[in-house]
Amino acid sequence: VDKADDCIGEAVEKQVAALPDGTVLLLENVRFYKEEEKNDPEFAKKLASLADLYVNDAFGTAHRAHASTEGVTKFLKPSVAGFLLQK
Repeated sequence: VDKADDCIGEAVEKQVAALPDGTVLLLENVRFYKEEEKNDPEFAKKLASLADLYVNDAFGTAHRAHASTEGVTKFLKPSVAGFLLQK
């Protein structure tokens, strides 16, 4: 698992592009951006552009309509529930 210093932007995009298949990149906390809680579509689109799919396994935050939990699902397919949410 690699770690990014931000969650959006050119540096993160370059890190994603350089990842070998099967590698995971841990992004910086999205809550540092006001666009996260506002469910800003452009912010959600930037987050979604970094991924191949979306798995929500955060039961405690699943009810929030934030960019990283609800907004990205408009741009990422598949978007699925994780094992914890299935329970």
